[in-house]
Amino acid sequence: MGKLFGFKMALRIFLICTLVVCSVFLLVNELIFSGIFLLLIVLILGIEFYQFLLKPYQDVHKTLSAMYNEDFSLKAPSKDKNELFHNLSNLYEKQRQSYFEQQSIQIIYNNLLNSISTGILILRKAENQDWDIFLMNESFAKTFQMPVYSSWKNLNKNLPEFVLRLNETEFNEVQQTLEISIDNQENQTYSLKTSKIKTYNYTYFIVSLDSVQSIIEKKEKQAWYDLMKVISHEMMNTLTPINSLVNSLQYFAEQEEWSSDDKIDFKESLKTIQKKTVHMLAFVENYRELTNFPSPKKVETNLVSIVNSCLQVMKPTFAENEIRIKTEYEKNEIIFPVDLILIERVLINLLTNSVYALQNIKFSKEIIIKIYSQNFRVFIEIKDNGHGIENEIRDKVFIPFFTTRENGAGIGLSLSKNIMEAHNGHLTFRSKPGETLFIMSFN
Repeated sequence: MGKLFGFKMALRIFLICTLVVCSVFLLVNELIFSGIFLLLIVLILGIEFYQFLLKPYQDVHKTLSAMYNEDFSLKAPSKDKNELFHNLSNLYEKQRQSYFEQQSIQIIYNNLLNSISTGILILRKAENQDWDIFLMNESFAKTFQMPVYSSWKNLNKNLPEFVLRLNETEFNEVQQTLEISIDNQENQTYSLKTSKIKTYNYTYFIVSLDSVQSIIEKKEKQAWYDLMKVISHEMMNTLTPINSLVNSLQYFAEQEEWSSDDKIDFKESLKTIQKKTVHMLAFVENYRELTNFPSPKKVETNLVSIVNSCLQVMKPTFAENEIRIKTEYEKNEIIFPVDLILIERVLINLLTNSVYALQNIKFSKEIIIKIYSQNFRVFIEIKDNGHGIENEIRDKVFIPFFTTRENGAGIGLSLSKNIMEAHNGHLTFRSKPGETLFIMSFN
Protein backbone atom coordinates (compact mmCIF):
# COMPACT_ATOMS: atom_id res chain seq x y z
CA MET A 1 0.00 0.00 0.00
CA GLY A 2 2.95 2.29 -0.32
CA LYS A 3 6.45 2.54 1.13
CA LEU A 4 5.60 5.28 3.64
CA PHE A 5 2.61 3.38 5.01
CA GLY A 6 4.72 0.19 5.33
CA PHE A 7 7.49 2.06 7.13
CA LYS A 8 5.04 3.57 9.64
CA MET A 9 3.44 0.18 10.28
CA ALA A 10 6.84 -1.55 10.75
CA LEU A 11 7.96 1.19 13.13
CA ARG A 12 4.84 0.76 15.27
CA ILE A 13 5.22 -3.05 15.34
CA PHE A 14 8.91 -2.76 16.31
CA LEU A 15 8.11 -0.27 19.07
CA ILE A 16 5.28 -2.41 20.48
CA CYS A 17 7.41 -5.59 20.40
CA THR A 18 10.33 -3.80 22.07
CA LEU A 19 8.10 -2.48 24.87
CA VAL A 20 6.54 -5.93 25.37
CA VAL A 21 10.01 -7.50 25.75
CA CYS A 22 11.06 -4.76 28.16
CA SER A 23 7.90 -5.10 30.26
CA VAL A 24 8.37 -8.89 30.48
CA PHE A 25 12.00 -8.37 31.52
CA LEU A 26 10.92 -5.92 34.25
CA LEU A 27 8.20 -8.25 35.53
CA VAL A 28 10.64 -11.21 35.64
CA ASN A 29 13.04 -9.09 37.68
CA GLU A 30 10.15 -8.21 40.05
CA LEU A 31 9.97 -4.57 38.93
CA ILE A 32 6.19 -4.88 38.98
CA PHE A 33 5.16 -1.22 38.72
CA SER A 34 7.62 -0.46 35.92
CA GLY A 35 6.50 -3.55 33.99
CA ILE A 36 2.79 -2.69 34.40
CA PHE A 37 3.51 0.90 33.29
CA LEU A 38 5.18 -0.36 30.11
CA LEU A 39 2.27 -2.76 29.49
CA LEU A 40 -0.14 0.21 29.72
CA ILE A 41 1.98 2.03 27.15
CA VAL A 42 1.86 -1.10 24.95
CA LEU A 43 -1.95 -1.15 25.30
CA ILE A 44 -2.19 2.50 24.25
CA LEU A 45 0.14 1.90 21.31
CA GLY A 46 -1.90 -1.19 20.35
CA ILE A 47 -5.10 0.87 20.26
CA GLU A 48 -3.35 3.55 18.20
CA PHE A 49 -1.99 0.84 15.88
CA TYR A 50 -5.51 -0.55 15.43
CA GLN A 51 -6.80 2.95 14.54
CA PHE A 52 -3.85 3.38 12.20
CA LEU A 53 -4.74 0.17 10.34
CA LEU A 54 -8.50 0.91 10.37
CA LYS A 55 -8.43 4.54 9.20
CA PRO A 56 -7.47 3.86 5.53
CA TYR A 57 -10.35 1.42 5.17
CA GLN A 58 -12.72 3.89 6.85
CA ASP A 59 -11.61 6.59 4.41
CA VAL A 60 -12.09 4.24 1.46
CA HIS A 61 -15.54 3.19 2.73
CA LYS A 62 -16.59 6.81 3.33
CA THR A 63 -15.43 7.88 -0.13
CA LEU A 64 -17.11 4.97 -1.92
CA SER A 65 -20.36 5.53 0.03
CA ALA A 66 -20.31 9.22 -0.94
CA MET A 67 -19.82 8.29 -4.60
CA TYR A 68 -22.60 5.69 -4.43
CA ASN A 69 -25.04 8.17 -2.84
CA GLU A 70 -23.88 11.02 -5.13
CA ASP A 71 -22.90 13.12 -2.11
CA PHE A 72 -19.88 15.09 -3.26
CA SER A 73 -19.80 17.55 -0.37
CA LEU A 74 -16.93 15.58 1.22
CA LYS A 75 -13.36 16.57 0.64
CA ALA A 76 -11.47 14.23 -1.66
CA PRO A 77 -9.13 11.79 0.12
CA SER A 78 -5.49 12.83 0.29
CA LYS A 79 -3.32 11.69 -2.61
CA ASP A 80 -0.18 11.63 -0.47
CA LYS A 81 -0.93 8.52 1.59
CA ASN A 82 -0.25 5.84 -1.00
CA GLU A 83 -1.01 4.76 -4.56
CA LEU A 84 -4.44 3.39 -3.57
CA PHE A 85 -5.55 6.75 -2.17
CA HIS A 86 -4.02 8.57 -5.11
CA ASN A 87 -6.14 6.53 -7.55
CA LEU A 88 -9.20 6.78 -5.30
CA SER A 89 -8.85 10.55 -5.09
CA ASN A 90 -8.60 10.82 -8.89
CA LEU A 91 -11.67 8.61 -9.29
CA TYR A 92 -13.60 10.69 -6.74
CA GLU A 93 -12.72 13.96 -8.50
CA LYS A 94 -13.64 12.50 -11.88
CA GLN A 95 -17.00 11.27 -10.58
CA ARG A 96 -17.59 14.58 -8.84
CA GLN A 97 -16.92 16.55 -12.04
CA SER A 98 -19.11 14.19 -14.06
CA TYR A 99 -21.93 14.52 -11.51
CA PHE A 100 -21.94 18.33 -11.59
CA GLU A 101 -21.77 18.30 -15.38
CA GLN A 102 -24.82 16.04 -15.44
CA GLN A 103 -26.58 18.36 -13.00
CA SER A 104 -25.83 21.33 -15.26
CA ILE A 105 -27.13 19.45 -18.30
CA GLN A 106 -30.25 18.50 -16.33
CA ILE A 107 -30.89 22.15 -15.42
CA ILE A 108 -30.46 23.25 -19.04
CA TYR A 109 -32.64 20.35 -20.19
CA ASN A 110 -35.44 21.27 -17.76
CA ASN A 111 -35.25 24.98 -18.61
CA LEU A 112 -35.39 24.14 -22.30
CA LEU A 113 -38.42 21.88 -21.89
CA ASN A 114 -40.19 24.48 -19.76
CA SER A 115 -39.50 27.27 -22.25
CA ILE A 116 -41.18 25.63 -25.26
CA SER A 117 -44.89 25.99 -26.00
CA THR A 118 -45.33 22.28 -26.77
CA GLY A 119 -46.67 20.25 -23.86
CA ILE A 120 -44.28 17.41 -22.95
CA LEU A 121 -45.11 14.43 -20.75
CA ILE A 122 -42.54 11.64 -20.25
CA LEU A 123 -43.65 8.40 -18.60
CA ARG A 124 -41.29 5.74 -17.29
CA LYS A 125 -41.65 2.18 -16.10
CA ALA A 126 -39.43 -0.70 -15.13
CA GLU A 127 -40.12 -4.24 -16.27
CA ASN A 128 -43.35 -5.72 -14.84
CA GLN A 129 -44.27 -2.40 -13.21
CA ASP A 130 -46.82 0.32 -13.94
CA TRP A 131 -46.15 3.61 -15.67
CA ASP A 132 -45.18 6.63 -13.62
CA ILE A 133 -44.43 10.24 -14.51
CA PHE A 134 -40.76 10.87 -15.16
CA LEU A 135 -41.18 14.48 -16.33
CA MET A 136 -43.99 16.95 -17.05
CA ASN A 137 -43.13 20.39 -18.41
CA GLU A 138 -44.92 23.61 -17.48
CA SER A 139 -46.63 23.96 -20.87
CA PHE A 140 -48.35 20.60 -20.43
CA ALA A 141 -49.56 21.55 -16.95
CA LYS A 142 -50.67 24.98 -18.19
CA THR A 143 -52.59 23.45 -21.10
CA PHE A 144 -54.73 21.40 -18.74
CA GLN A 145 -54.75 24.03 -15.96
CA MET A 146 -53.26 21.77 -13.31
CA PRO A 147 -50.11 21.56 -11.17
CA VAL A 148 -47.02 19.70 -12.35
CA TYR A 149 -47.75 16.16 -11.20
CA SER A 150 -45.13 13.52 -10.51
CA SER A 151 -47.60 10.68 -9.93
CA TRP A 152 -49.42 8.80 -12.70
CA LYS A 153 -52.31 8.09 -10.30
CA ASN A 154 -52.85 11.81 -9.69
CA LEU A 155 -52.84 12.47 -13.42
CA ASN A 156 -55.33 9.65 -13.99
CA LYS A 157 -57.54 11.08 -11.27
CA ASN A 158 -57.51 14.67 -12.52
CA LEU A 159 -57.30 14.07 -16.28
CA PRO A 160 -59.12 10.77 -16.92
CA GLU A 161 -60.14 11.60 -20.51
CA PHE A 162 -56.56 12.23 -21.60
CA VAL A 163 -55.26 9.14 -19.80
CA LEU A 164 -57.99 7.10 -21.49
CA ARG A 165 -56.82 8.32 -24.91
CA LEU A 166 -53.23 7.37 -24.02
CA ASN A 167 -54.38 3.91 -22.96
CA GLU A 168 -56.15 3.56 -26.32
CA THR A 169 -52.79 3.96 -28.05
CA GLU A 170 -51.54 0.96 -26.02
CA PHE A 171 -48.48 3.13 -25.42
CA ASN A 172 -47.26 2.72 -28.97
CA GLU A 173 -45.90 5.37 -31.31
CA VAL A 174 -48.77 7.38 -32.86
CA GLN A 175 -49.40 10.74 -34.49
CA GLN A 176 -52.99 11.93 -34.45
CA THR A 177 -55.38 14.68 -33.42
CA LEU A 178 -57.66 14.43 -30.42
CA GLU A 179 -60.41 16.52 -28.90
CA ILE A 180 -60.48 16.97 -25.14
CA SER A 181 -62.81 18.97 -22.91
CA ILE A 182 -61.13 20.75 -19.98
CA ASP A 183 -63.25 21.69 -16.94
CA ASN A 184 -66.47 20.91 -18.85
CA GLN A 185 -65.68 23.57 -21.44
CA GLU A 186 -65.93 23.19 -25.21
CA ASN A 187 -63.78 20.52 -26.80
CA GLN A 188 -60.39 21.71 -27.97
CA THR A 189 -58.35 20.06 -30.69
CA TYR A 190 -54.78 18.98 -30.03
CA SER A 191 -52.06 17.40 -32.11
CA LEU A 192 -50.74 14.33 -30.27
CA LYS A 193 -47.43 12.67 -31.06
CA THR A 194 -45.89 9.85 -29.04
CA SER A 195 -42.66 7.88 -29.14
CA LYS A 196 -41.14 5.07 -27.11
CA ILE A 197 -37.54 4.57 -26.00
CA LYS A 198 -36.15 1.49 -24.26
CA THR A 199 -33.01 1.54 -22.13
CA TYR A 200 -31.33 -1.15 -20.06
CA ASN A 201 -33.52 -0.66 -16.98
CA TYR A 202 -36.52 1.39 -18.13
CA THR A 203 -38.99 2.03 -20.92
CA TYR A 204 -39.81 5.70 -21.61
CA PHE A 205 -42.99 6.89 -23.31
CA ILE A 206 -42.74 10.47 -24.61
CA VAL A 207 -45.93 12.44 -25.28
CA SER A 208 -45.90 15.81 -27.09
CA LEU A 209 -49.07 17.89 -27.29
CA ASP A 210 -49.77 21.02 -29.33
CA SER A 211 -52.95 23.07 -29.34
CA VAL A 212 -54.15 23.27 -32.95
CA GLN A 213 -56.07 26.46 -32.16
CA SER A 214 -52.95 28.14 -30.78
CA ILE A 215 -50.91 27.17 -33.83
CA ILE A 216 -53.59 28.54 -36.17
CA GLU A 217 -53.93 31.76 -34.16
CA LYS A 218 -50.17 32.34 -34.22
CA LYS A 219 -50.00 31.77 -37.97
CA GLU A 220 -53.00 34.05 -38.54
CA LYS A 221 -51.47 36.81 -36.43
CA GLN A 222 -48.15 36.49 -38.24
CA ALA A 223 -49.93 36.52 -41.61
CA TRP A 224 -51.84 39.68 -40.69
CA TYR A 225 -48.66 41.29 -39.40
CA ASP A 226 -46.83 40.51 -42.64
CA LEU A 227 -49.80 41.73 -44.71
CA MET A 228 -50.07 44.99 -42.76
CA LYS A 229 -46.35 45.60 -43.25
CA VAL A 230 -46.71 45.22 -47.01
CA ILE A 231 -49.87 47.35 -47.18
CA SER A 232 -48.41 50.13 -45.02
CA HIS A 233 -45.22 50.10 -47.09
CA GLU A 234 -47.24 50.35 -50.32
CA MET A 235 -49.43 53.16 -48.97
CA MET A 236 -46.47 55.15 -47.67
CA ASN A 237 -44.71 54.82 -51.03
CA THR A 238 -47.81 56.25 -52.73
CA LEU A 239 -49.05 58.84 -50.24
CA THR A 240 -45.71 60.40 -49.29
CA PRO A 241 -44.94 61.79 -52.77
CA ILE A 242 -48.60 62.84 -53.19
CA ASN A 243 -48.40 64.82 -49.96
CA SER A 244 -45.19 66.48 -51.13
CA LEU A 245 -46.74 67.35 -54.50
CA VAL A 246 -49.86 68.77 -52.85
CA ASN A 247 -47.64 71.11 -50.84
CA SER A 248 -45.98 72.20 -54.10
CA LEU A 249 -49.38 72.82 -55.72
CA GLN A 250 -50.43 74.85 -52.71
CA TYR A 251 -47.31 76.97 -53.19
CA PHE A 252 -48.21 77.52 -56.87
CA ALA A 253 -51.77 78.47 -55.93
CA GLU A 254 -50.50 81.22 -53.65
CA GLN A 255 -48.46 82.80 -56.44
CA GLU A 256 -50.10 85.78 -58.21
CA GLU A 257 -48.11 85.26 -61.38
CA TRP A 258 -46.82 82.01 -62.83
CA SER A 259 -43.80 81.62 -65.01
CA SER A 260 -43.71 79.13 -67.86
CA ASP A 261 -41.56 76.82 -65.70
CA ASP A 262 -44.15 77.01 -62.92
CA LYS A 263 -46.87 75.94 -65.34
CA ILE A 264 -44.74 73.00 -66.51
CA ASP A 265 -44.03 71.95 -62.90
CA PHE A 266 -47.72 72.31 -62.06
CA LYS A 267 -48.75 70.03 -64.93
CA GLU A 268 -46.04 67.49 -64.08
CA SER A 269 -47.20 67.45 -60.45
CA LEU A 270 -50.78 66.79 -61.52
CA LYS A 271 -49.64 63.98 -63.81
CA THR A 272 -47.61 62.41 -61.00
CA ILE A 273 -50.55 62.66 -58.58
CA GLN A 274 -52.80 61.06 -61.18
CA LYS A 275 -50.25 58.29 -61.77
CA LYS A 276 -49.90 57.58 -58.05
CA THR A 277 -53.68 57.65 -57.63
CA VAL A 278 -54.11 55.13 -60.45
CA HIS A 279 -51.46 52.95 -58.79
CA MET A 280 -53.31 53.13 -55.47
CA LEU A 281 -56.63 52.30 -57.17
CA ALA A 282 -54.97 49.30 -58.82
CA PHE A 283 -53.60 48.24 -55.44
CA VAL A 284 -57.07 48.47 -53.87
CA GLU A 285 -58.58 46.59 -56.82
CA ASN A 286 -56.00 43.84 -56.42
CA TYR A 287 -56.83 43.59 -52.72
CA ARG A 288 -60.55 43.40 -53.52
CA GLU A 289 -59.87 40.71 -56.11
CA LEU A 290 -57.74 38.76 -53.65
CA THR A 291 -60.40 38.75 -50.94
CA ASN A 292 -63.55 38.49 -53.08
CA PHE A 293 -62.72 36.09 -55.89
CA PRO A 294 -65.79 34.04 -56.88
CA SER A 295 -66.42 30.53 -55.61
CA PRO A 296 -65.16 27.96 -58.10
CA LYS A 297 -67.72 26.48 -60.48
CA LYS A 298 -66.37 22.98 -60.77
CA VAL A 299 -66.91 20.94 -63.91
CA GLU A 300 -65.38 17.58 -64.86
CA THR A 301 -62.43 18.73 -66.96
CA ASN A 302 -59.39 17.18 -68.62
CA LEU A 303 -56.42 18.73 -66.80
CA VAL A 304 -54.10 17.81 -69.67
CA SER A 305 -56.20 19.94 -72.03
CA ILE A 306 -56.07 22.90 -69.62
CA VAL A 307 -52.28 22.70 -69.38
CA ASN A 308 -51.89 22.40 -73.16
CA SER A 309 -54.17 25.41 -73.66
CA CYS A 310 -52.07 27.51 -71.25
CA LEU A 311 -48.86 26.42 -72.97
CA GLN A 312 -50.32 27.47 -76.31
CA VAL A 313 -51.19 30.92 -74.88
CA MET A 314 -47.66 31.28 -73.48
CA LYS A 315 -45.93 29.92 -76.61
CA PRO A 316 -44.87 33.36 -77.97
CA THR A 317 -43.43 34.29 -74.58
CA PHE A 318 -41.46 31.05 -74.42
CA ALA A 319 -40.14 31.60 -77.93
CA GLU A 320 -39.16 35.20 -77.18
CA ASN A 321 -37.19 34.11 -74.11
CA GLU A 322 -35.73 30.99 -75.79
CA ILE A 323 -37.27 28.62 -73.24
CA ARG A 324 -37.65 24.92 -74.02
CA ILE A 325 -40.87 23.29 -72.77
CA LYS A 326 -40.98 19.63 -71.74
CA THR A 327 -44.21 17.85 -70.79
CA GLU A 328 -44.56 14.55 -68.93
CA TYR A 329 -48.19 13.38 -68.73
CA GLU A 330 -49.15 10.14 -67.03
CA LYS A 331 -51.89 9.79 -69.68
CA ASN A 332 -53.64 12.00 -72.20
CA GLU A 333 -56.82 12.31 -70.14
CA ILE A 334 -56.84 13.04 -66.43
CA ILE A 335 -60.36 14.10 -65.51
CA PHE A 336 -60.99 16.12 -62.36
CA PRO A 337 -63.73 18.58 -61.25
CA VAL A 338 -62.23 22.09 -61.41
CA ASP A 339 -63.12 25.65 -62.37
CA LEU A 340 -61.52 25.95 -65.79
CA ILE A 341 -61.00 29.72 -65.71
CA LEU A 342 -59.53 29.81 -62.19
CA ILE A 343 -57.14 26.89 -62.77
CA GLU A 344 -55.99 28.45 -66.04
CA ARG A 345 -55.22 31.59 -64.06
CA VAL A 346 -53.08 29.62 -61.60
CA LEU A 347 -51.20 27.87 -64.40
CA ILE A 348 -50.58 31.10 -66.34
CA ASN A 349 -49.29 32.76 -63.18
CA LEU A 350 -46.92 29.88 -62.35
CA LEU A 351 -45.62 29.70 -65.92
CA THR A 352 -45.12 33.48 -65.96
CA ASN A 353 -43.16 33.24 -62.71
CA SER A 354 -40.97 30.54 -64.25
CA VAL A 355 -40.29 32.77 -67.27
CA TYR A 356 -39.30 35.58 -64.92
CA ALA A 357 -37.05 33.20 -62.94
CA LEU A 358 -35.25 32.21 -66.14
CA GLN A 359 -34.27 35.76 -67.04
CA ASN A 360 -30.52 36.37 -67.09
CA ILE A 361 -29.86 32.62 -67.32
CA LYS A 362 -26.99 32.07 -69.75
CA PHE A 363 -27.28 28.30 -70.14
CA SER A 364 -30.18 26.34 -71.65
CA LYS A 365 -33.54 27.46 -70.21
CA GLU A 366 -36.12 24.78 -69.52
CA ILE A 367 -39.58 24.41 -67.97
CA ILE A 368 -40.89 20.91 -67.21
CA ILE A 369 -44.62 20.28 -66.65
CA LYS A 370 -45.76 16.97 -65.14
CA ILE A 371 -49.29 15.68 -64.55
CA TYR A 372 -49.88 12.46 -62.62
CA SER A 373 -52.23 10.85 -60.09
CA GLN A 374 -51.32 9.16 -56.83
CA ASN A 375 -53.38 7.89 -53.89
CA PHE A 376 -56.63 9.34 -55.27
CA ARG A 377 -54.98 12.73 -55.73
CA VAL A 378 -53.91 14.55 -58.89
CA PHE A 379 -50.70 16.59 -59.13
CA ILE A 380 -49.50 19.22 -61.59
CA GLU A 381 -45.81 20.10 -61.26
CA ILE A 382 -44.10 23.08 -62.89
CA LYS A 383 -40.32 23.07 -62.60
CA ASP A 384 -37.77 25.52 -64.00
CA ASN A 385 -33.97 25.56 -63.93
CA GLY A 386 -33.68 29.20 -62.85
CA HIS A 387 -31.67 30.67 -60.00
CA GLY A 388 -34.05 29.36 -57.32
CA ILE A 389 -35.83 31.25 -54.56
CA GLU A 390 -33.54 32.86 -52.00
CA ASN A 391 -33.77 31.52 -48.45
CA GLU A 392 -34.53 34.99 -47.07
CA ILE A 393 -37.82 35.29 -48.98
CA ARG A 394 -39.11 31.70 -49.01
CA ASP A 395 -41.47 32.40 -46.09
CA LYS A 396 -42.88 35.44 -47.88
CA VAL A 397 -43.72 34.19 -51.38
CA PHE A 398 -47.40 33.61 -50.52
CA ILE A 399 -47.84 36.90 -48.62
CA PRO A 400 -50.23 39.21 -50.52
CA PHE A 401 -48.52 42.13 -52.32
CA PHE A 402 -45.03 40.82 -51.62
CA THR A 403 -43.03 40.89 -54.85
CA THR A 404 -39.44 40.99 -56.03
CA ARG A 405 -40.37 42.33 -59.46
CA GLU A 406 -40.05 46.00 -60.24
CA ASN A 407 -43.58 46.24 -61.67
CA GLY A 408 -45.14 43.24 -59.94
CA ALA A 409 -48.45 43.47 -58.07
CA GLY A 410 -47.55 40.74 -55.59
CA ILE A 411 -50.92 38.96 -55.64
CA GLY A 412 -50.25 36.18 -58.16
CA LEU A 413 -49.02 33.46 -55.81
CA SER A 414 -51.29 34.39 -52.91
CA LEU A 415 -54.32 34.41 -55.25
CA SER A 416 -53.18 31.10 -56.78
CA LYS A 417 -52.90 29.57 -53.31
CA ASN A 418 -56.42 30.78 -52.44
CA ILE A 419 -57.78 29.31 -55.68
CA MET A 420 -56.18 25.93 -54.95
CA GLU A 421 -57.52 25.93 -51.39
CA ALA A 422 -60.99 26.78 -52.75
CA HIS A 423 -60.63 23.55 -54.79
CA ASN A 424 -59.78 21.67 -51.54
CA GLY A 425 -56.23 21.43 -52.84
CA HIS A 426 -52.83 22.86 -52.04
CA LEU A 427 -50.12 24.91 -53.71
CA THR A 428 -46.61 24.23 -52.39
CA PHE A 429 -43.07 24.70 -53.63
CA ARG A 430 -39.54 23.42 -53.24
CA SER A 431 -36.50 25.37 -54.29
CA LYS A 432 -32.75 25.03 -54.37
CA PRO A 433 -30.01 26.74 -56.38
CA GLY A 434 -30.67 25.99 -60.03
CA GLU A 435 -34.21 24.65 -59.58
CA THR A 436 -37.67 25.71 -58.41
CA LEU A 437 -40.66 23.35 -58.32
CA PHE A 438 -44.28 24.40 -57.72
CA ILE A 439 -46.79 21.63 -57.01
CA MET A 440 -50.56 21.93 -57.49
CA SER A 441 -52.29 19.08 -55.66
CA PHE A 442 -56.00 18.29 -56.06
CA ASN A 443 -57.69 16.16 -53.41
